[in-house]
Amino acid sequence: MNLKHYKLQQLNTDEYALVLYLDDQLTEFANELGTDVQSQQSIRLTAIKIIKEKYPAMKVTAIKVIVGGLLATSIPLLDNKHSASAQTNEPNGQATDSSAVHYIVAPGDTLWTIARKFGTTIDYIKRGNNLTSDILHVNQQLIIPIAFHKVEVGDYLSVLARDYKTTISAIREANGLTNDSVRLGQTLIIPAIVSVSKSQPTQVIPPAQQSKTYTVVSGDSLSVIAKKFGITTESLRSANNLTSDIIRVGQTLTIPGSDNSPSEQSTDLNYTVVSGDSLSVIAKRFGTTTEALRTSNNLSSDVLQIGQRLVVPTGNSTISAPTPVPLQPTTYTVISGDSLSVIAKRFNITTDSLRSANNLRTDVLQIGQTLTIPSSGTTTTPTTPAPTVSSYTVISGDSLSVIAKRFNTTADALRSENNLRSDVLQIGQVLTIPSGSTGTSQPTPTQTVQEERKTFTYRVVAGDSLSVIANRFGVTVPAIRSANNLKSDILQVGQALTIPDGINAPAQTAANTITYITHTVKSGDNLWDLSIRYGIPQTELLRANNLTTRSTLSIGQKLTIPVHNIAVKPVVSAKHGELLDWWTEAQYVFPIGKEATVTDMKTGKSFKIKRTIGANHADAETLTTRDSNIAKEIWGGFSWTPRAVIVEVDGRKLAASMSFMPHDVQYITKNGITGHFDVYFSNSTRHVDGKADPKHQAQVEIAAGLR
Repeated sequence: MNLKHYKLQQLNTDEYALVLYLDDQLTEFANELGTDVQSQQSIRLTAIKIIKEKYPAMKVTAIKVIVGGLLATSIPLLDNKHSASAQTNEPNGQATDSSAVHYIVAPGDTLWTIARKFGTTIDYIKRGNNLTSDILHVNQQLIIPIAFHKVEVGDYLSVLARDYKTTISAIREANGLTNDSVRLGQTLIIPAIVSVSKSQPTQVIPPAQQSKTYTVVSGDSLSVIAKKFGITTESLRSANNLTSDIIRVGQTLTIPGSDNSPSEQSTDLNYTVVSGDSLSVIAKRFGTTTEALRTSNNLSSDVLQIGQRLVVPTGNSTISAPTPVPLQPTTYTVISGDSLSVIAKRFNITTDSLRSANNLRTDVLQIGQTLTIPSSGTTTTPTTPAPTVSSYTVISGDSLSVIAKRFNTTADALRSENNLRSDVLQIGQVLTIPSGSTGTSQPTPTQTVQEERKTFTYRVVAGDSLSVIANRFGVTVPAIRSANNLKSDILQVGQALTIPDGINAPAQTAANTITYITHTVKSGDNLWDLSIRYGIPQTELLRANNLTTRSTLSIGQKLTIPVHNIAVKPVVSAKHGELLDWWTEAQYVFPIGKEATVTDMKTGKSFKIKRTIGANHADAETLTTRDSNIAKEIWGGFSWTPRAVIVEVDGRKLAASMSFMPHDVQYITKNGITGHFDVYFSNSTRHVDGKADPKHQAQVEIAAGLR
């Protein structure tokens, strides 16, 4: 080893790293220094000799190797007598075994309950375990990531273990590392410590809590059955591997953790958190205290997640929603996430009575708007006409059909009035509303309170840091750390952050929804053709109707068809596309049989394709020979190299990655190619092993403007 010189670098109050500067001629072998065992051993021996001779009284815990001015590798120095962790290879001198990073799924567990238990997110658990669905199995082993850390200069396992308050062996086990070497740019899973015992006890259901079965009768729903047996709808859904809340009369359900006796009394209420909720808001709404909510739900912080289920303690009374005064109207202030149907359901009234009591001519609500909540049977005749609206500024989640419905007009009228040649809208675009249209306009700048503070969710974009985000929304870095239980200041692009009591909240993207329609089987129908017709995977159609691929259909049979309404996501700029998750969003926007226009990000050239097959990602084919020739120009012939592209489907521009190497089956002929090629979206996976392709994912992020 050609050592030029060395120096000592302070890491913290009492720990140092020995920095070794090697001959610049070793630059081309720099990558091998971090993985070659013999090279590492040579470096260790050299470092130990220097420490004993030059720095015998210093606490040296790491070696850094610099080649050609760049950090080639960082090696923890565990055999130095001054290293605090020399005996155990762990911070604080505590060793742990590999079982510490694995959680064993128990009956009733869901991704949400596990994420809440360990203070992490569903997305982190799915990403850390390569899960493609939310379905779990009893005794399944899961790694519980609390963070994903991208290795930077100065990072090594002992530092990461200290910073994240975990152990070296836990990080090593979670990432399948055979030694303590890491490389720059490597992304590491930082796992939660599940157990430090030598073995995790087998989870056994007590005899009194063994699962039983229940047959669905007319009038049942998941919430009704859950309440009947004193369990949650989540545990009922999980125990039966249900992907929706639809159940059929006669269907047999497994009742988890039940004594098989339907409960006649329910003293507490189950409440689902909506956007805008906080513990104090919920406590005030249900006449309880924040402390009681914390205690009932074993909460360690006041941070809530949209969709989170809370137990609301109500003493000996049973309530299902904020109870309106029976004899006279009450009032309610609209919060983010509300709609007329949500509020009507909350107060056990109809949307028509709510609309009538407030003289509403449209279903559009404004945050902060005060509504009169009528008692049952109360009606009020509308007397005030809705204002005439002349212009409207497009916000995130808008489309022509949404705006047309909002102002009681048509998409065609909007197109004509604004001379639109396509249905693609840009956030901030100003549209003229046709004369005579009615609806609720946006507040004018003079009406907007710039310093209005509220708690909201923000998604991290490239270039963000905690300080940048704190300044943008008028809050402090510690406040963001506390609200999100952050253990470090490292952020991931796309990470969702709760911004507590902030200003200048960004426009909220509408939520994805699922509705259901009924199809009556006709002569000639089959499951595959129906899944194509309705734009859903065949497997989803089967699950929704409790069928298998061997099931036969009969004429007149009623099938439940899930309809996915995918909200429009905000984009970084006009040239970038929406970042849609393949499994929950993109495959429904770009279903089998759908045609699209592909535009290459670098060259700007476009051509037409059609999705013809594919489950893990979109398998597509060009429509014509001309389209194939354009693709060949872009890729320089046939190539597996992925490129960032925009896939335009029905006016929506989606961020994607595509390679142009025709292979395997073919459905379109006389188009200049033989076979199909691959189009990837966010979280798409390979057919061969079901794993994400890092090269494709990187190109998707480029197309979304995140790189």
